[in-house]
Amino acid sequence: MTYQAQPDGEQPHDVAGAMAQYLGDMGTRFTNYANQLHRLSQQRQEDIGQLRKDFASALQAQDAQLNNLLLRHNQLREELSGAAEERHHTLAADFKDLVQLTVVPTCMTVESCCPSTHEIEMQERRMVLVRRLCRLLFGALPAMNSEVRSLFKPYAAGAGPDAEKQVASLAGPLCAKVNALRAAIADTGTAFRWDFEVTPGIAYSPDKYQLWQSASDQAPVRYVVIPAYVVPGRPPYVRATVFTALAAQFGTQVQHP
Repeated sequence: MTYQAQPDGEQPHDVAGAMAQYLGDMGTRFTNYANQLHRLSQQRQEDIGQLRKDFASALQAQDAQLNNLLLRHNQLREELSGAAEERHHTLAADFKDLVQLTVVPTCMTVESCCPSTHEIEMQERRMVLVRRLCRLLFGALPAMNSEVRSLFKPYAAGAGPDAEKQVASLAGPLCAKVNALRAAIADTGTAFRWDFEVTPGIAYSPDKYQLWQSASDQAPVRYVVIPAYVVPGRPPYVRATVFTALAAQFGTQVQHP
């Protein structure tokens, strides 16, 4: 057996004891750290749990408040909708009266300035004038006196200065009435339009359209003469008046509104 000398001041059993002591201290430290982390984790979980409870409670309170606001909003909307519905019925009747009692008679007055012609030509000329005038009066923009006067002028051109002056004087009061109606409709606060849209060539249906007074109910629709009074999402308050063909030319009886 060979004997190896140990360094001065160091014995094997002393090193082993020191290592054991060191490892024991490290184990204790790690255990303390682990316990501390565990406690912190538990506290964090408790804090997170409390935050979740607080958030859920706040969210429930906010949902309840929002539901109450939506309920009130719907109640107000129904009240306003009912009031607007009634108002639109009234304004639609005003529109219909304005067309029948003012717009159409005005066009007849203007057209009468033209030289006498065949009855069929006169009927067509009146229809075209009403259609063009309605486009000006009930288009997207408010009616302008100058545009209406320009429309009327050629009809009275051959009837002398007095006729031209008389025809021109009709534009102002007419535009004022239409623009007052336009403003009253805007005051309802609901979307609205006068609708000139129609598919040319479709069959005339009395359930969908009014028929122009001198037009045939047997001919296909050509275009709108007087627009519909429309609020989106609802049936027309006033149906559009359409032209097909002159009844006198088509060989059918004249329809009256």
